[in-house]
Amino acid sequence: MKPEELSDAIIEFQSKHAVSDTTLAFASHLSVEKVHAMKQGRGNFTSDEINQMLDYLQSYLQS
Repeated sequence: MKPEELSDAIIEFQSKHAVSDTTLAFASHLSVEKVHAMKQGRGNFTSDEINQMLDYLQSYLQS
């Protein structure tokens, strides 16, 4: 997944579900700094962290 696609997915999710960065970070077990980096499409985050975020987003939508 390209960084801009991840960023768009996070922002769209937050907009639709009124979820703050802090809430998203806590629920996905990532730091707020990681969430910010992902939303900006730059910074230090690993493919495992990307998968962790995507897994959370998908699990939330399926519940």
